[in-house]
Amino acid sequence: MFIVLKTIIVECRTPKLPSRSDEVASMAAGVDYKVIGTEIQKRNRVHGSTCVGPGKLTAIKKLVEDNSVQLVIFANTLSSSKLLKIQKVLGRDIKVIDRNLLILEVFDKRAMTTEAKLQIELARLKYTFAWGREFIRSGGLSGQVGWSGPGEYPYVDYEREHRKRISHIESRLSALYSKKDALRERRHDLGFLVVALAGYTQGGKTTFFNRVSAENKTVGLGPFTTLSTSARRVTVQEDGNDRSFILVDSIGFIEDMHSIILNAFNTTLGEIVQADLILLFVDVSDDLPTLRRKLASSRKILMQTDVMSEIIICANKVDKISEEALDNVQKEIESFFPKLSMVAISASTGKDIDKLLCIVRSSLKKLSKI
Repeated sequence: MFIVLKTIIVECRTPKLPSRSDEVASMAAGVDYKVIGTEIQKRNRVHGSTCVGPGKLTAIKKLVEDNSVQLVIFANTLSSSKLLKIQKVLGRDIKVIDRNLLILEVFDKRAMTTEAKLQIELARLKYTFAWGREFIRSGGLSGQVGWSGPGEYPYVDYEREHRKRISHIESRLSALYSKKDALRERRHDLGFLVVALAGYTQGGKTTFFNRVSAENKTVGLGPFTTLSTSARRVTVQEDGNDRSFILVDSIGFIEDMHSIILNAFNTTLGEIVQADLILLFVDVSDDLPTLRRKLASSRKILMQTDVMSEIIICANKVDKISEEALDNVQKEIESFFPKLSMVAISASTGKDIDKLLCIVRSSLKKLSKI
């Protein structure tokens, strides 16, 4: 029998960081948690011991008890020591996770391939390692770490078993990575250039992928609908002749994703890094503050992954805004990505997709002559 957990979202909101509570609530609903409320505390800085202040945490405990809440999700990142102190106040029967573990739960629900499932498990094991160690050292609350907790191992046995599981998963992933590398090399040997779709989650990449590759991949399930890369051969006309390339759909970016989670999906990002051409999708229907944050996040991730390929900006979802608003958005995009080509499109309606493909075709033609 499927049990829906009654959930509240908690956030310590500080002046210098954007709020994550709405994003977390959306992701929680996406994995079928019943969010009954959000508790926000505004502070100049996150409380050093319990994220929110002791008074607020006591109020949250009462809210949990009065409403039979089973899960508390913090929009902030929780260290092992913070988690332990929060758990002691709320009680061992209440499951407590943070935004990073919620992201992994969304990943887990979306995962369809062996590779994605292994990557998720690896990230979860690495992320909760310190949590489990802290809980065991404290002498209690077993079973409350992340999803399933460390079990009943004493500290030394827990650490040994945890490292063994991590090593085993890394070995399996290494074998899968080698096969994917060989496949990428094979594509280039056959003369196929690779075009990768990149951008913030829910920017319309998969909708575009479906349209130009005649696929029917799932869209619209919320953040991280796409986890594993998909590659399809796409053929476009050029002066009466066919030109083919490999189109790769990949996982969307997200602001402030923890490095452990990001590293667990390095093969997905590897598809972007090793592509000959990158189409960077930007959702122009976002309000300007959200747009700026997403643009900054996309730029940061591309810089961190040392992308050297040509990038074309796809200003997507133009069907949802006015021409005047689009002009303002394009100016914002240019401020973050100066000198890059930009095409305004609608992947859902097909507006100016042919124009984009024409630019892609021209770029690939130049690359094939290098």
